[in-house]
Amino acid sequence: MSAEISEKFDLKTLFHQYRRGSHKDYDLFLNILSDLQTKSEDLRVYLRTIKDNVTELSREFEDLVAVLLKLDWASRDVCVVREYQSLLLGLVCAHTYYLRASLRMLVKYFSPPIVKSDTEEVSDEIRQRQEAVFLNVHMVLKAILDSVPMSSTILMPLLHDLFPYIGKPVFVQECFVRNLLQITSYLPNGRQKILELITDRMLKLDDIEQDLTRDLDNRDGSTYDKKCSDKPMTHREANILDVCMQLTLTYISNVCYSKGECDWEATKKLYREMLLVFDRLILPTHASCHVQFILFYLCSTKTPICEGFIDYLWKKVQNPNTESVFRQAAVGYIGSLLARAMFVPVSTVTACLDLMCQWVHLYLDSTSEDVVNADVNHHGPFYCVCQAVFYVFVFRSKEIFETKKGHKWAESLNFQRIVTSRLNPLRICLPVIVKTFSSITRMHQLAFCDTIIERNKRCILPVTSNGLGSSSVVTTLDSYFPFDPYLLNRSGRFIIPLYREYQGCIEEDQELSNDEDDFLPDESSSTVEPQSVSLGKTPTDFLHYGISPGFKHVQDIT
Repeated sequence: MSAEISEKFDLKTLFHQYRRGSHKDYDLFLNILSDLQTKSEDLRVYLRTIKDNVTELSREFEDLVAVLLKLDWASRDVCVVREYQSLLLGLVCAHTYYLRASLRMLVKYFSPPIVKSDTEEVSDEIRQRQEAVFLNVHMVLKAILDSVPMSSTILMPLLHDLFPYIGKPVFVQECFVRNLLQITSYLPNGRQKILELITDRMLKLDDIEQDLTRDLDNRDGSTYDKKCSDKPMTHREANILDVCMQLTLTYISNVCYSKGECDWEATKKLYREMLLVFDRLILPTHASCHVQFILFYLCSTKTPICEGFIDYLWKKVQNPNTESVFRQAAVGYIGSLLARAMFVPVSTVTACLDLMCQWVHLYLDSTSEDVVNADVNHHGPFYCVCQAVFYVFVFRSKEIFETKKGHKWAESLNFQRIVTSRLNPLRICLPVIVKTFSSITRMHQLAFCDTIIERNKRCILPVTSNGLGSSSVVTTLDSYFPFDPYLLNRSGRFIIPLYREYQGCIEEDQELSNDEDDFLPDESSSTVEPQSVSLGKTPTDFLHYGISPGFKHVQDIT
């Protein structure tokens, strides 16, 4: 059919012939619609004709609707795009049973048919062409969401089902995530679910590969440079995660900041939504390595956000009805945030240490005197809080002692009672934390841990659990500090400026006096001067324990 013929074309007559059993002209019309060689002007006329008769498109003509939904319309001329958008909107408004198929077709456009491998750069021309396609799709999707109330309910499961597989090229993953975030601009009520969907996918990427760090550009043993870089990650899954994190952090920045100033109302709303995502997905995920930095960055936007996040975590720790594993994870987040975040002032650190130490002392007061051995199984949250206190104090001690009343305040924490208690936290906490904490507290005469540490090394007693007579040896706390060094390149530009690396010294092991009651070293004993090192410059940054199943140390700390 030419454009001249199609101007006189009567679709109602065609439908009438089809109902009477004459399918020839109807089938010819379907072939013309699906023919890629059909001229844009002819296609525009056909689409307008169908739009004028959209009420006739009952289930009887599903094959015609199927052809329409398979048309590659979004990259055609503007006249065709406008006619198609108008037709599609009229179709789903008149016949809601076509809504799911129509939305599915639109969502599929968010995953461009790129066949290039991850090693090939996508040209600017392709990117611009795809951006034009995405714009056309978003225009009609927004119109449908505004016009059909039930469309958002149907859209969310489709976004989940059509999320590209991890094996798809990086550009495809990038386009889909970018378009999901774009949807939130005209579907604000669906933002939380969209953020939850993106976060869930990133957590899977964060956990997919067991040997990621082997490809972190330091395979020759050289130190890892934490400077921001636009260089793609060598490891494929890490590269996808890096791109997704960059898009997410850019989105958060655009929402929270307007003309360089924080938009408080928008930031609060986004924080509440991300907190729900954190509670449902991030907190229960064991040893993720990078995704939790979304909350880290969000906390940097405004002090009340950071304080609110810490308060939320501390309430979980204090709640005895919360499962022990979640209480311990929450303590890890508190300790890691206080230690690593440059934007957390020392006043907040001291206030949090006050709270945690007060809780520790109350816990010791309520502990039965019959307890004579350290037991991680029964006192896990207690040991995690103690370790968080030691960890934060090690990181922030220099700032604390630079304050006017820093030393007097530190004395009020009564570290000596904690370390000498029957529960013996020095025995359970990680040795490198214990050793460094011992060095700092000894230097400032806040606590004397060396004799206890030596006794713990020599004395590993079995403990009985469950009253069944089965014994187990006390083990080191299974620790997790989530905000340990950020290893992704492109998204790192949001994190590195806010991130504190430990600068200090680790004291070498030295022989202590055999007299366990003597806390002072013998004058004749030889001591080794603390070895001054720049800690935190490599993936084996001091106290680097946030190891995802997909991320492991390049070398062990000794």
